[in-house]
Amino acid sequence: MKFINYLIICIFIFINSTLSEENPDLNPSSSGGAVFVKTPRSDVDKFLNSKNMKRGRNTKSDGTPFFVFVGDGEISANRDNQMIHDARYAAFTEAFIEAKTEYVKSLGLEITRELSSKTYENLMPDTMAEDAIKTAVGTDTSSFDKLKKLISVKLDNALKEEGYNPEMADAEKEAIKKKVLRSREITNFFTASAQSMISGFQSYKIFESSNTGERGSISVVALWSPKLNQLAQAIQGGSTNVPKGSPKKPITEQIKLDDANTLLASFGTNMYVNENGNLVLVSYGHASPSFENDPGALSTACDIATDRAYENIVSYANEQVMYENMRKDIDKAETFEKEGVKAYESMQGREYNNLIKSSSSLKLEGQNVIGTYPIRNPLYNATDCVSVVQWSAEGVEAANLSQSEMNSSGSSSSTSNQEAQPTTTNQTPSDDF
Repeated sequence: MKFINYLIICIFIFINSTLSEENPDLNPSSSGGAVFVKTPRSDVDKFLNSKNMKRGRNTKSDGTPFFVFVGDGEISANRDNQMIHDARYAAFTEAFIEAKTEYVKSLGLEITRELSSKTYENLMPDTMAEDAIKTAVGTDTSSFDKLKKLISVKLDNALKEEGYNPEMADAEKEAIKKKVLRSREITNFFTASAQSMISGFQSYKIFESSNTGERGSISVVALWSPKLNQLAQAIQGGSTNVPKGSPKKPITEQIKLDDANTLLASFGTNMYVNENGNLVLVSYGHASPSFENDPGALSTACDIATDRAYENIVSYANEQVMYENMRKDIDKAETFEKEGVKAYESMQGREYNNLIKSSSSLKLEGQNVIGTYPIRNPLYNATDCVSVVQWSAEGVEAANLSQSEMNSSGSSSSTSNQEAQPTTTNQTPSDDF
């Protein structure tokens, strides 16, 4: 008896195991299950964890608050495009403004939502429509003809939406006609908006990656703190009264100007502390020459890169950000009759419109160009001119002194292959934020 019971149990286990292997629904793990898709954001999360940071509000060990937000940008051109580095810079700009917009949204977001759910059924025979009209108004009244005409117009409009053309042959017309027996439609309409003046956001860390044959993407970790905001206020006012930190080496010795790969991956603004203990802002601009091996085109690209470095500083100091979002979702299902056959169809649609606008205006003083660096990398078919510009209190003092000297002397100034790219990052700025 024990042997029989043992045998039954073994048979039951074997059958259950076989069914589970043949039916993934009974054994979800056999299909591999859900997996996370690796993106630059994966590297962002690892970086934030390594720094004990989180998205949103953080607090330093001394109780000072700071904010961290993340944005993504898509590189619109392939790596063999001559304007690839302009596309990379545009992707950075998109990612950085998206990160700053997340901060603006956290301050206050106006949201509206409208939801409608509509169900319709019509199981009445088509031949009863005219009989119902006759019963209601009679056949000898003008109302009968008017109602028939009204129904005809509505039917024609409905058929036109289905592709019906009055010029078609009768057989084609009949093939198009369908009668909706039951429909269900859910519509969701969503809007959101926010705007604010911001200053003091630096591009703390940047991640860039792409796979073979694909366009790349850039993710930006943006960071704001009271000290960074004080530096922004100093830039905005052309002041020499900037926040202090522990004196470090001169800026040109801190940033990796002799590392082409690091310069190629550096965008936006980074804060450092110089040898005088003053906070300094370093900005990076990028541009591709219109033509390769053309000295004039390369010179123009470096000028454009420098302008972009300037605009980064201006946006850091004073920027108005406005955000608007609209989304419409529709889920619709219909059971209908066509050519005497019942059928079913469904449609899921989505309309999405996301707009971010920013504006900055500032008389910039105290900036100077550290250098412009044309760089070639085998991953790209185009040269990238990287311009490195810094703003410092020492620069403001030098500008004021030069202006004073010129005014006192009365002198006038004169002017004279497609391999996979691993994730790359810029150099991390000072943690004394």
